[in-house]
Amino acid sequence: MDKNSKLFIVADSIEHCQILENYLAETNWDVSKFDNPDEALEKIEAEHPRVVVVDLPLDFMQEKFGLLPSQDTDTAYVAILPEVDPREVAKFFHNNASDVLIKPFADERFRQAIERASNYKSLIVQNRQYREQLEMANRNLRESFRILEQDQIAGRQVQNSLLPVTPMIHGDYEIAHHIEPSLYLSGDFVGYNVIFDRYMVLYVADVSGHGASSAFLTVLLKFILNRILRRHVTQNDYKAFARAPEGFIEHINKQIMALGLDKHLTLFSACIDMERNFLRYSVAAHMPMPVFVTNGDVRILPGKGKPVGIFSNCTWEVQEIALPDKFAMVIVSDGVLEILPGKTLKQKEQFISDTIAKSDTSIEAICEGLGIHQGQDVPDDITVLTLRRGY
Repeated sequence: MDKNSKLFIVADSIEHCQILENYLAETNWDVSKFDNPDEALEKIEAEHPRVVVVDLPLDFMQEKFGLLPSQDTDTAYVAILPEVDPREVAKFFHNNASDVLIKPFADERFRQAIERASNYKSLIVQNRQYREQLEMANRNLRESFRILEQDQIAGRQVQNSLLPVTPMIHGDYEIAHHIEPSLYLSGDFVGYNVIFDRYMVLYVADVSGHGASSAFLTVLLKFILNRILRRHVTQNDYKAFARAPEGFIEHINKQIMALGLDKHLTLFSACIDMERNFLRYSVAAHMPMPVFVTNGDVRILPGKGKPVGIFSNCTWEVQEIALPDKFAMVIVSDGVLEILPGKTLKQKEQFISDTIAKSDTSIEAICEGLGIHQGQDVPDDITVLTLRRGY
């Protein structure tokens, strides 16, 4: 029996109450008897018994107990009617009675009604408690989500503040980028700087996965690159930039392997000697490969290399090409492949090349041609970087 074993019997006489109580002689119910309905109602409100049995003349019962408290209360009601009247029976059930007994009835039927009402009310109370707990959990979840969303937005603002100005123009060269994250934070990142008013260093990185953990690695990448640049600038090391990006990916790989972050990334890194107009670059599993356009000719730059953060003691080859007076180079991350038409990688790469060939090679035209729009929902982070000369 539940710890609340109180049972009230409300009838038109104490003798009548006693008859009903006798049916419960061998049970554990704590019975209270009332022949005054008003007194009973006061006690019900004060003590909240588990079950209340009401056996009063029909008109008096309708007046005092016609509308029983809601099912969400702790008390179950059993109404006893003097005769079978389907309309009256239905009315009491509609008015929240847990059970209705029709006279005459056996004592066993009475006990069954009491137990059924008690168990039913236990379920109602449990359901209410579960609902309250669920509502509280939902409120806590919504609050946690709100805080997380604010943190993500703040993180996105921090990440954006680390990105270079777009577009950046230096002499004949223009470099610009667009990043469309799949979440608030992006695992894609770009960086570019002009050093000694001669060398333009740049990279496009795509960290495995997306979201906060991948975004943190992009911040680390930014920090590592800045530290390398500061060291060489402080030492006036022109030779290091003339050889760049030689050794850069190896250094990044060593740093990430030492941290044991269980993350890897693909990377395209390059350095342009704007005085000699030469491009030197290295590829670390980045795909699709950059598209190079000059005088209407569209070609894919060669190059390959293993991803960063998986293999130790790995090296990456540096490619070098001369840059014409007018050209454009476009680099996209593999996230763009998720939204392009075509079934095969070759078809998607051809779509990229055709889109670039038909455009004026501006960042806006290329993004529009590839179907990349600000604020759209995308399955993976998307990056587009354009480097142009003579436009």
